[in-house]
Amino acid sequence: MEEKAKLRISLRYYSILALRFVVATVLIPSGLLKIQGKRFSEICPEMYAGSFFTELHHTGTYWKFLGFCQLLTALLLFTQRYTALAALLFFGICSNILVFTLSVGLNDKSLIMIFMVAAALLLIGWDWYRIKPLFNTSKNIHTSSNIQTAPVSLQIIGLVAYVVVTVFFFIFDTYY
Repeated sequence: MEEKAKLRISLRYYSILALRFVVATVLIPSGLLKIQGKRFSEICPEMYAGSFFTELHHTGTYWKFLGFCQLLTALLLFTQRYTALAALLFFGICSNILVFTLSVGLNDKSLIMIFMVAAALLLIGWDWYRIKPLFNTSKNIHTSSNIQTAPVSLQIIGLVAYVVVTVFFFIFDTYY
């Protein structure tokens, strides 16, 4: 019985680990393009969304800042060290994009973003014990002694994976 419980916990942990790697990998291509000052989408400029992306791209510094935030979030997700912060950042990025896609009628993109927001909420739920003290209004904040942190080896593997994925997308320029 104990064996099955450990297996379930282990499967959940590695499923969340895989989810972090997948969503982090999704952020890297668009973040790299923005850091380099390139556009990531060729939506018709006559459409509202197209003109919005054109103007956003022309801001320069803000466009690069958005890319930096995406790359930072990906790095935090890959390294496993600050996953609670990464989950909150990822939720902010995805919910912002979801509201935008719904606002301009990009229904196919909205469906994708709904799944991304759901993934972000799942990651927040997984790290809720770390996030909860931010919303606790009582003066007695007790931390659990049963907090599971990622082993250093996983943190190093995540950092190496982040560098490899980022360099791959940068060298081969295969963003979208």
